[in-house]
Amino acid sequence: MKLKKGGERVLGKAQKRRYDLPLNKGSGTGFLVILIALMTFLGMLALASSFALSAMTARWSSGLENRLTIEIPTRQVDGSLLDKKGVFTLTRDIANGLHGIPGITNIHVLSEEEIGKLVEPWLGKDLLQGDFPIPGIIAVETSDMESRTLQNIHGKIKTVAPHARMDTHEEWLNDLLRFTGALNLAAIILALVIGVTMVTAVGGAVRSRLAIHRAEVELLHLMGASDRYITRQFQRHSLILALRGGFIGAVFGALFLVLIGWVAGQMGVAILPDFRLDPVQMMLLAMIPLVAGLIATVTARWTVTRVLTTFP
Repeated sequence: MKLKKGGERVLGKAQKRRYDLPLNKGSGTGFLVILIALMTFLGMLALASSFALSAMTARWSSGLENRLTIEIPTRQVDGSLLDKKGVFTLTRDIANGLHGIPGITNIHVLSEEEIGKLVEPWLGKDLLQGDFPIPGIIAVETSDMESRTLQNIHGKIKTVAPHARMDTHEEWLNDLLRFTGALNLAAIILALVIGVTMVTAVGGAVRSRLAIHRAEVELLHLMGASDRYITRQFQRHSLILALRGGFIGAVFGALFLVLIGWVAGQMGVAILPDFRLDPVQMMLLAMIPLVAGLIATVTARWTVTRVLTTFP
């Protein structure tokens, strides 16, 4: 409403921040704010998890793309064990033989220290000291993973050391991609559930308010207020509650993500995904409260419009 010069109020036009319906009074308002805050918090976690999984997949995929590993075990085909010198000799011969194969861009023979760091978590430091034989490992980078290149590499390996193994990481990488894809799908489903829950909560709250203030709404109708005017009051009320709850949820979500990033950094485990966010990702996370406000506004408008059609 707004006032005429003589002080008379005209229905159908709302003054700034003024409600003709006491929507801020009564129970249930605080509960809706808390629920939207919780949904916003979970939405931030789901979106941040999706970002982390995508970064982890990209990092591992780029690290294994067009790469293969050759292992020269200490146990030969006849069951005999090779000493350190024998493993070193076979590793060197295989590496020298690979240099003439087209398609290979880089060959790196892992040193004893590098291999020791790889197996240290399982065997420990003491076991690697002395004459304990450890397998030889060669990391090979190729320009492509065509079958002809792989066949040439495999043939050269079997000529020098029949018991050596070649791993293209393809099966392991496919399993990783399927696993991260399933987790990303779970994050998307969680986001959809959060959205549906928010729509249900806001719709239920608006219907409850309409039922409580049915007499006031009918009186406004009789005094000439339009459905659009009444709908705007519920829209504004729902938007304010959603933004309030979204802001609270976003603050707690940001603090939780900072804590998770700090804990992951303190652990120092390379296999964990990187929790650092780029500016675009941070902007998307910051927009979640606005999305919550948009969902609440649209839901309130749709709900009020439908319910008002049943009023006389």
